[in-house]
Amino acid sequence: MKQYHGPVVVLLEDDGHDTLEWAAAEAATRGAELRIVYAFRWQHLLDAAGNLAVDLRIREAAEAVVNAAIEHVQGIFPSLRMSSTVFPGRRLTALLNEAKEATGALIVIGHGRRFERTLARRLARRTTASLAVVGLTSDRAAGPSIGRVVVAVDGKGPSDALGFAFGAARRRGTGLTILQTGSGEDRVAAWQTAYPEVDVRRSAVSGTVASAVLAESAAAALTVLTADRGWLQHAGDDSATVLRLARGPVVLV
Repeated sequence: MKQYHGPVVVLLEDDGHDTLEWAAAEAATRGAELRIVYAFRWQHLLDAAGNLAVDLRIREAAEAVVNAAIEHVQGIFPSLRMSSTVFPGRRLTALLNEAKEATGALIVIGHGRRFERTLARRLARRTTASLAVVGLTSDRAAGPSIGRVVVAVDGKGPSDALGFAFGAARRRGTGLTILQTGSGEDRVAAWQTAYPEVDVRRSAVSGTVASAVLAESAAAALTVLTADRGWLQHAGDDSATVLRLARGPVVLV
């Protein structure tokens, strides 16, 4: 059974610390390293001789942003192992470079803007790492599995998402809700044997998978899906719909 012990790689943005704190908490529960990635673009200017040059103050400002983020995380998780990368280029390239050599890595990005969903698609297409898209929500928008981990399984193909979900539930000390669209009973039973301390609630899906997952997982601790090829190619498929509309963190395994 596959285990997930790699680093947590988080894309640092300028619009708050929610995603950073979620990634730090995930790294802490895993006993893993947190890798903070910040991408910036050079700005060009003319020097005294009229030659085109880069403005080095841009990199200094980027490093200051990362240092402030590290200090913020250390205030919450003082013993957490951390490293950082300040990357002059595209966010996609920065994240791919960081996750390339890390077996079992989890990449974490924020949720809410269209280009972030585009980034999620491109990442899933280019890396074998799992991907968390974090959009936090209040308990007022609560579904039946508030505070639990939710996973959808179809009884076919590999059980990576199921294994990831069991591990996530155990680390969080919470229950697991399994939404089933096929048989898959033997596979669930095997993971229950491996994680006997996890409270499991199973429910058969009626209607579309996306509707069932969205209804069940509002304010869930985590929603876990399989990033299959259909998700990579079709904007209307179930996983893409959940990613777009979810009111809580979603992991594509």
